[in-house]
Amino acid sequence: MKSYILACFFFFLLFDCVQAQQLDRSQRTKRRDARSIEDLSVKPEEITHVNFNRKKITEFPIDLLKCINIEEINLSQNDITNIPDGISVLSKLKRLILSQNNIATLSSQLSRISELEFLDISSNPLKSIPDFTSFQRLKSLNIAHLKLQELPSSLLKMDSLTELNISYLGLKTLPDLSNMRQLSILNIDSNQLSSIPANIDKLRELRSFSAANNLITSIPASLFSLPVLRSLNLSGNQISVIPKEINQSKALFILEVSNNTLTSIPVELFSIPRLQTLNISDNQIAQLPTDIPDNSTLKNLDLSYNRLTQITPSLWKCQSLSQLSIEGNQLKTIPNGISNLKELSTFDIGKNPMESIPIKELLNMQSLRQIGIVSRREFERRREQVLLDKSKDQKGKTEIKDEK
Repeated sequence: MKSYILACFFFFLLFDCVQAQQLDRSQRTKRRDARSIEDLSVKPEEITHVNFNRKKITEFPIDLLKCINIEEINLSQNDITNIPDGISVLSKLKRLILSQNNIATLSSQLSRISELEFLDISSNPLKSIPDFTSFQRLKSLNIAHLKLQELPSSLLKMDSLTELNISYLGLKTLPDLSNMRQLSILNIDSNQLSSIPANIDKLRELRSFSAANNLITSIPASLFSLPVLRSLNLSGNQISVIPKEINQSKALFILEVSNNTLTSIPVELFSIPRLQTLNISDNQIAQLPTDIPDNSTLKNLDLSYNRLTQITPSLWKCQSLSQLSIEGNQLKTIPNGISNLKELSTFDIGKNPMESIPIKELLNMQSLRQIGIVSRREFERRREQVLLDKSKDQKGKTEIKDEK
C-alpha cells in the first residue's frame, strides 16, 4: 500500500513538472532577428532582436517603433543624429546599443523604458544624458567618450549597476560611487584623475577595476581590501611606489602597472597568493628584489623596457612562469638556473646589450617554444612597414592600371 501511495505521489509530481515546463515554454517569446530595414515590415510584432551595426544608417528606423516585443536593438557605428520620443513604446526593450553615432541629444522618454538592463551610448557628441532614476533594472551602462562636464547626480544613486564605463570623460575628480554596492566592473580610463578615492573599498563586489592613463600618483591601501578584486589596471599613470600591503589582495589574478614612474618594486608583489599576470613594463626599475620567494602561481611576467642591469637568480623560483619578457633593458648576461622554469614557453630578450646567454640551458628546456631575440616593438615596426609598403605598391599598380 505504501509503495502504491509513493508511486502515485511521484507520478503527480512529475506531471506537475511537465505542465510547468510546457507553460514556461508557451509564455516565452520565440526569438526572431531582423538584420535589414526591410525585415521590419514583415510581422514587426514578432521581432525580438535587431542588429543594424555598420549599416550606414543616418536616421533612426521609424519602423522599429512597431516592434512592440523587441528586446535588443544594436544601432552602433552608424551616423544617426536623433532618437525619437516614441521609443518609450518599446516597453520590453532590455538591451540598447547606440555607440559610435552622431547623437547630440537623447529624448527624456528613454528613461520610461523600465525593463532596460543594458545601455551603451558611448562615443556620441552628447553633452547631457537622461535622468537615470527610473532605470531600476539597469545593470550595465557605458557612457565613455561623451562630452559631459560631470556625472549626473541621478547616476550616482543607482544601486542596480554591475558594470560602469565612464572613461574618456575628462573627469578631474571621481565622484562618490559608494551607493553602487553591486558594481562588479568599473572602467575610469583616460580621464584626468590624480587620485583614487579612499572609499573605493565600499564597492565590495568589485572584480575588475581599470584606471589606466590618468594622472594618479599613489595607490590607496583601501584598494587592497576589496575581497573579490581579480583584475587591476593602473598603467599609464604617475605612480612611483607600490605599497607593500598589496599582497593583501587575496583574489588578484591580473595586475598591470606599466608605464608609470616606478624605480623599484616590493618583494611582496611575488607573494600575492593568486596573481598570474604581472605587467610592470615601461618603468624605471633598476633592479629586482634579491629575495624573491618560491612562487607557483605567477605565469606571465613582463619586465620589458626598464633599466635592469642584472637579473636576480631568485627570479627562477617563480617556477610556473610560461611567458617572460626582459627585453629593452641594459642586461649583459642572464644568470644560470633559468632551466628551473619548467613551463617557460616564451622568452623575450631582444634589445639588450647581451654578452653571454646560457644557451645550453635554454636548448634543454623542453617547454620553450620561442626565444625573442628581436624586440617585439621592432618586430611590430617592421611588420607595419611591410604592410605599408604593400599598400603603396598595390596603390601604384591600381593607378597604372587606371592610366591604361
